[in-house]
Amino acid sequence: MLQLFCFVVSCFLLVVYSPVGARPPPFQHQRAQQPFGAVSPAGAPSLPFSLSLKTVYHHATSQSAHPGLFRRKDIHPALAPEVHTLDATLASFRRPSALAKQRLFESAPFSVASYEARRIRWEPLAVYGHDLWMESAFDLVPDIGNHDTVLALAIMMNNAYSDVDNTTDWYDLGTPWQLNTSFGWESDGIRGHVFANHDDSLLVISFKGTSAGVWTGGPTGEKDKLNDNMLFSCCCARISRAWTPVCDCYQGNTYYCESHCLEKSIKNTELYYDNAMAIYLDVAEKYPNSTIWLVGHSLGGALASLVGQTYGVPTVAFESPSDRLASRRLHLPRMDDLPLWHFGHTADPIFMGICNGPASICWYGGFAMESTCHAGKVCIWDTVNDKGWRVDSRSHRIKDVIDNILNKTDEFPLLPECLKQEHCSDCAQWTYYDERDGPMPTGEPTTTATMSSSSASL
Repeated sequence: MLQLFCFVVSCFLLVVYSPVGARPPPFQHQRAQQPFGAVSPAGAPSLPFSLSLKTVYHHATSQSAHPGLFRRKDIHPALAPEVHTLDATLASFRRPSALAKQRLFESAPFSVASYEARRIRWEPLAVYGHDLWMESAFDLVPDIGNHDTVLALAIMMNNAYSDVDNTTDWYDLGTPWQLNTSFGWESDGIRGHVFANHDDSLLVISFKGTSAGVWTGGPTGEKDKLNDNMLFSCCCARISRAWTPVCDCYQGNTYYCESHCLEKSIKNTELYYDNAMAIYLDVAEKYPNSTIWLVGHSLGGALASLVGQTYGVPTVAFESPSDRLASRRLHLPRMDDLPLWHFGHTADPIFMGICNGPASICWYGGFAMESTCHAGKVCIWDTVNDKGWRVDSRSHRIKDVIDNILNKTDEFPLLPECLKQEHCSDCAQWTYYDERDGPMPTGEPTTTATMSSSSASL
């Protein structure tokens, strides 16, 4: 089906853009019509796809009771009756080349003796500049101007929170374990639900996010907290003396933070990012000729975004914490035309980057959600000003987006406009320095301009 679609679109382009040498008109954003800033042929046809659950992955962390656990469960079609219909369109964008992917994979430490997720890191390649490793791609992307497509992706994401039989019919991809029903399916590691169309030409991986949210702790609360605080805090989750930091890169009680220390902490720490990457790499290896998209909610949305930025994979995230700070600390490529969208609404303090400070539920729950800026584009429903919603962390649930926004087309007839965040900076109160450039500075940071400049360099 995908090959036939590509042929039809190729013929369409030949007619529309004749004579040879003519170029498509520059992209102009249109509300709820164009998918993103990459070049998408004007009037290019969309093709509907029907997808159902195909596979479920489970990857435990090395700190869990079952380190090295990585397994896959294939779902029989008769047991996956729910079908999700969405639209796709072809677009051109840049992504890492085959050589870059090979170098990333080969440079990641891996032990045959005892399984551990490869820690894919862009830092060794980034020293040569990202442009050296990029290539042009022409592939299917979600038609995020289509309401039913966005709704279908949100429902797929919601299904990643559902339970699956934990004890039978699993294939061990890492260390084999004999598990029983007491094993922490809810409390150990990352889950990925893979949806596919009838011929596996299109696959959607849905990553599970922070379960039960920050207001109740949830079964994966402590492990989610470690990952959230490593990726989305300004410096090791060093908020006050009452907090337990996740690294020691800060200087006393000042707002000085050593950037090289932060990068080493992220490089040497097994993150959910690495577990999510292992799931993506296994799917990509199993289906090398398929188009893959990523979706996720909350922490799962941030993981989907970071994996998508690593390999140039089209990604749709729902109510994700701001991820640009984490992507820069991971040295991920900054691809302006990457098909990456963040959907959320203004009543969600986690998505908006305002769930911080002593009065916030994030502070109370021990989550240092200090980042503000998203990579890619943000698509925001202004539910506070337009609909009178109150800012409330309980509205962070994906079910709120599905039930109270996407399923209420009379109140929300249009999808939000998707735009890059301009003039956005993270952690402006912090000054970051590199120990390799000289000794640690003394005294308090002086000006906002200095702090912003330093933080922007990360």
